[in-house]
Amino acid sequence: MNEPILYEGLNTYNSMRSVAGRVQNDLNTAYYMRALYQRVLSGAQFGLPTEWAKGKRYFKNVLYSEGFIGVIKTSKFGIIPQISTPYGYGIFLQPTNLRVTQPLVQFEGEIGVDCEIINLTNDWLGIWDIVEHYAVRLSTAIASVDVSLLNSRVSLLAAAKDKTAAETLKYLYEKISAGEPFAVYDKYLKQEGLDENSDPIWTYSQDVAQNYITDKLLADMDTILRQFDNEVGILAIGSKKERMITDEVQTMNDDTCARSTSWFENLSDSFDRVNRLFPDLGLTFSFKYGGEIHEYNAEDNVNRALQP
Repeated sequence: MNEPILYEGLNTYNSMRSVAGRVQNDLNTAYYMRALYQRVLSGAQFGLPTEWAKGKRYFKNVLYSEGFIGVIKTSKFGIIPQISTPYGYGIFLQPTNLRVTQPLVQFEGEIGVDCEIINLTNDWLGIWDIVEHYAVRLSTAIASVDVSLLNSRVSLLAAAKDKTAAETLKYLYEKISAGEPFAVYDKYLKQEGLDENSDPIWTYSQDVAQNYITDKLLADMDTILRQFDNEVGILAIGSKKERMITDEVQTMNDDTCARSTSWFENLSDSFDRVNRLFPDLGLTFSFKYGGEIHEYNAEDNVNRALQP
């Protein structure tokens, strides 16, 4: 496939969807996608102008789902963030221009001159692939938990010679399930093929305890969730029963910070550019990852070298 550098590669990448994602396109998957997405959003706080107050959620959702958001200046609405379409090629194969097309805003301009871009990621992509990747696995796991719980409720099979006998057995089972300690059945309820000294009710009982795997599935779900947390920068050392030396904890902390550090650097560079082009905005943000809060302040970064 094309690398996600040029727009052809970006379109190819964004058009891909895992087969598992389509197969598990149910309420469980939708639930976990929403839950994991909100879990990621909780890690960042943005200091935006008061004029953007109504668009705060819009800003955050576009930035994380699309991977970038444009900041443009309009005659009617002033300086505003907008979902946008980059185009053109610079010397480093990066877009040179920006287009916004929506019912209330029509805009085209040169990046760095008339508008700017705030990037979350290096490859101009959002985080939905990460969210979907783990949501599908959690959805599959919780479906297995449901089956396991259902199987643990029924531990026997019973044979009845006719419909009347079957109804009697179901009635007895309902009484026992309701908590009654004593149930009586007709001694003449005999099974075909059994002699008079045989038990009138034949049952098959499974060992529920031996086949109970719900606790293992729930532990697997915790592992999947911890892996997701490591991907997005939420520090997760693991369960208390684990014995980890200092180097192992540090390695896990480094793994947790890897992607978030890149996001923080991209946002810092982007905010530098926006604040230089539109100094009255004074954009700031804080990013929580690796168990710490990392803050960006425009005044502290005014002389910081920009990335190409």
